[in-house]
Amino acid sequence: MSPRLPAARRIAALLATSLLLASAAGAHEGKTHASPASAPLAGSALAVAEVLAQYATALTANDLEAVRPLIADERAFSYFEGSHVDSSWQDYHDHLAPEMALFEQPTYRISNVRPYVVGDLAYATYTWTFDVTVRSAEFEGGRHRVSMTGTGTAVLSQTAGQWRIRHLHTSTAPARRSGAAAH
Repeated sequence: MSPRLPAARRIAALLATSLLLASAAGAHEGKTHASPASAPLAGSALAVAEVLAQYATALTANDLEAVRPLIADERAFSYFEGSHVDSSWQDYHDHLAPEMALFEQPTYRISNVRPYVVGDLAYATYTWTFDVTVRSAEFEGGRHRVSMTGTGTAVLSQTAGQWRIRHLHTSTAPARRSGAAAH
């Protein structure tokens, strides 16, 4: 059995811990969650980032078929959009194709790519933004502009020297709060 600290020392330790936590919380107030600048990408990390850039280019071109060659294995591919799950290329295609048919001038951007490569497997975290006009009779004037941002994770594998996407998971960021409620 370990000896107990005297009451005064326990209180001092508790106060010190509380002050440390409070100062950390105060230091965080008003700060962004931006990552510090990192070294330029090279080698496999750069190749992984380039595949994600090609993915963004295909979505900006509103060309789902241009995404297909970036996928490692159509049957083993998965995409999680928030809580929605596409468990194959066909699911992904069938999910996005009807939506993309309504898009005008989509712009999909991926930034803050942070790839991690080990052998023939890699994952990358990133930030994405999507701006598009959606055509639909449900909207006043038949069109509605949508702008979204969020974070993503991609898992890639390398086969025959080519990096390909095996899994994507994206989450939409909540709407920004203003003033004192912002974090």
